[in-house]
Amino acid sequence: LRNLRVQGFLVACPPGDDDDAYVLALARREEDRILLEQQQQQQDESMGMEEDDVPSQLPQQKLPKTVLGGYVVSNDFFNDAIRREENKHTNDPLHRRPTNSLRSWLKKNRISYSFANVGTSGMNGEKRLEFLPNPRNELIERMDACNRLTNCGMR
Repeated sequence: LRNLRVQGFLVACPPGDDDDAYVLALARREEDRILLEQQQQQQDESMGMEEDDVPSQLPQQKLPKTVLGGYVVSNDFFNDAIRREENKHTNDPLHRRPTNSLRSWLKKNRISYSFANVGTSGMNGEKRLEFLPNPRNELIERMDACNRLTNCGMR
């Protein structure tokens, strides 16, 4: 974990703060950013400002835009965060219930995971565990299918 933090892949939230709120806000903002980029790209294409066609050596299959966005890789169900959101909307008449509730967003955008021993070992003979994201998540299903066909631009 220290190495991940030094490399900038892991960010700690302040002690005592609601860590769920940080994780979920970041993932939802990333989804909003990608949706905004997609809208801008569609506007550019409709105005005839398409990207130059650069031939590539290998044809690349792209993931469908419907699966792009922010995701949370966690085994946490975020029940406290869901309860806080639902209470906020029932107790405060100024807060409208969002069309995309946290509960429904997490159903699509939370990727649970496990680790599996697939019989490989490291250089010193220690068992190596394979990271195994939930194969039923739509993004993981699409990535797996894409990887079986081509490299999908992910390697």
